[in-house]
Amino acid sequence: MLPSGMEIDINTGVATCKIDLPEVTHLEMQEMVDECMSLMRNDNIRNFVFDLEAVEFLASSCIGALVSFLQDIEHVKGKIAIANCKDNVSFLFKVTRLDSVFAIYDDVDDAIASF
Repeated sequence: MLPSGMEIDINTGVATCKIDLPEVTHLEMQEMVDECMSLMRNDNIRNFVFDLEAVEFLASSCIGALVSFLQDIEHVKGKIAIANCKDNVSFLFKVTRLDSVFAIYDDVDDAIASF
């Protein structure tokens, strides 16, 4: 069960993971990743978009959870895209150089189209 403020919508084989929280803790992100792992294993979902439009602060440990998830889904040729980052969240991806690992898009539609 996802925490309040988080939801996953599946459309045309892509899971859009919307996080509607200003701050995301490691535990909340891990619960989202666990749910995505379940979709990958049980429903054959391979592509995931994380919609971070409402997120003002993302703990670096949350990015660690995303990196672990990426390593798991790469084995099944899956992909992760990040969409709607605010400047400070985008900066976190840039400073950690993970903007070269995760595809980052201005909106969810562009991220979905990238698959």
